Amino acid sequence: MIKKSYSIYKYIIYKWLLAFAALMAMQVLFLVANRHIFRPESAAEWLNILWGNVVFGAATVSTFLLPYLILMLIPGDFRWKKGCRIAAETLYLVPMLFVLITRGADSAYFQYTYRMLSNEIFTYLGNSGPMEKLIPNFMINYWYAWVFGIAIIVAFLLFNRRLKLGNQKPSGFQWAATAAGLLLVWFMARGGFGHFLRLDDAVHYCQPKNIPVVSNSGYNILRTLLLPQLEPHDYLPEEEANALFSPEFNPAASSSDKSKRSPNVVLIIVESFGQEYSSIYNPSGDTRTPFLDSLARHSTVYQGRANGKRSIEGITAILTGVPTLMNVPFVNCTYRNDTITGIPNILKRHGYHTAFFHGSHNGVMDFDKLCARAGFDEYLGLNEFKDEGKCQEEDFDNVWGVYDEPFLQYVVRHTSTFKEPFLTTVFTVTSHDPFPLPEKYKGQFVEGKHPILKCVEYMDNSLRQFFNEARKQPWFNNTIFIITADHSGPGLSPEYLDYDGSYRIPLIVYNPQNPKGRIDNRIVQQTDLLPSLIDRLGFNDRVIAFGQSVKQTPLGWQVYFGNDYFCMVSNNATDPTKHDITILCGNQEIGTPENIRFLKAVVQQYFNRVMNNNLVVKKSKQI
Repeated sequence: MIKKSYSIYKYIIYKWLLAFAALMAMQVLFLVANRHIFRPESAAEWLNILWGNVVFGAATVSTFLLPYLILMLIPGDFRWKKGCRIAAETLYLVPMLFVLITRGADSAYFQYTYRMLSNEIFTYLGNSGPMEKLIPNFMINYWYAWVFGIAIIVAFLLFNRRLKLGNQKPSGFQWAATAAGLLLVWFMARGGFGHFLRLDDAVHYCQPKNIPVVSNSGYNILRTLLLPQLEPHDYLPEEEANALFSPEFNPAASSSDKSKRSPNVVLIIVESFGQEYSSIYNPSGDTRTPFLDSLARHSTVYQGRANGKRSIEGITAILTGVPTLMNVPFVNCTYRNDTITGIPNILKRHGYHTAFFHGSHNGVMDFDKLCARAGFDEYLGLNEFKDEGKCQEEDFDNVWGVYDEPFLQYVVRHTSTFKEPFLTTVFTVTSHDPFPLPEKYKGQFVEGKHPILKCVEYMDNSLRQFFNEARKQPWFNNTIFIITADHSGPGLSPEYLDYDGSYRIPLIVYNPQNPKGRIDNRIVQQTDLLPSLIDRLGFNDRVIAFGQSVKQTPLGWQVYFGNDYFCMVSNNATDPTKHDITILCGNQEIGTPENIRFLKAVVQQYFNRVMNNNLVVKKSKQI
């Protein structure tokens, strides 16, 4: 079929419209792939989302194609020369393919993080794991994303080939057309009149949790590249913010008996473990944790909450008491200290031997570097597991590392060589996409609604064997066991897809010397573990922690950063079994006046501390 040629101004308009249409097709793919997560509440919100897509889509296309549009709008016969045409097509295709590919990738990836891709993707890909093994699994499991994504890109390229610039060169007032065209592009790129379009402006078209349906991954990456990682958030006068919340945690007066030996601490962090998978928290659901269900009857069970949806955020929050309230994980931001005051180096001051066990490849997600900065004496990963010489070929999943069962047995063996008291922290790997199982267990654990469920059941059985072996060790009865998660797994029902449910994780504290079961409705976030443990052990170290001790108040709260909004979930003061939701997103504020002021104080203190590199209490001492 003969390609029709167009005048240069029609040609530019058609190229812009083609790019916009391709992006809108990717937006539809993203929404369909994640339809179980986003639930607009009314027809009016749907219409607003549609208009928001027009605004953000126009801004994205105009911004990414700005060099191309400038080149093609400047008057001159050079635009018809071969070299310029090649340069122009490169400036058109490369940015738009980046926008389309990142949005297509987010169609599958978003359901794990609940966060759009941002500027950190350029560093994340290098240390996120064995990508050469993960990518084929992602292509199989999320075939719909890449099949339809590739179809959209192919259609975009085919239609683009049909657009041909005619040979007729314009005459007359070309500069007037150029000025008008550039003004229109500038207007669309900035999102209309007023300030340049920000990520949080999407909240004008939908509720905060639906922002990813309005914005897009390419625009998110570009804006987070251009903006600083942190901006001041001066919501309140400094005195008022300090009065409402101070991150300088001062432990209660020690009541511990110094004549008794200090208890050991075993902190077990399960990969992608949500409350939804256990009858401890979900009595009417399909429990996959019979062992933990039984252990909970002899433990203190809290309403656990994660401070993020990614492992690097969760592990950092647990160990250091500092959440990630920005696009870049706190531990990777340019404002952090080279050392971090956290659980391991505090316990080391009191004679503890500290070790971090992770069944994955050494260096994955930079966990080994994080542990070194946090003060662990030992980091024991896949390399150390192999060096022990007791591993078998069937111990490895050939993707992430060591299956939970053999690795937890390794943890018991190695922990038994430590001098007491000790802190053993272990982070499991099996309940992670692509959700593998050892050959001998295939068929024993049923997949159900989601592949992760069979891995959760396998993990629970691995913990059963871990405790069976640990009970035989002389250190068992003098050990506090804490079981939690780095973040929740995929939500399978509406209750676990909202502001509160998406971050619910187990938090179980088991003490063999006091095996009396207790359910505590208090919300305990990951950043509460540091101050709570200091209080529990009777230490008087003053630390920075964006949380509080469970000993100091019966009411709890959790803070996290969504897609450019801050959210706090807190126990209702009148009925602690109910939870209040507080949100700050741009100029929009949701919640009671008291909760809004408190959340503002927390966010303000966070940014002031991180930006000033002031996350260590000056002259910290033992009282």
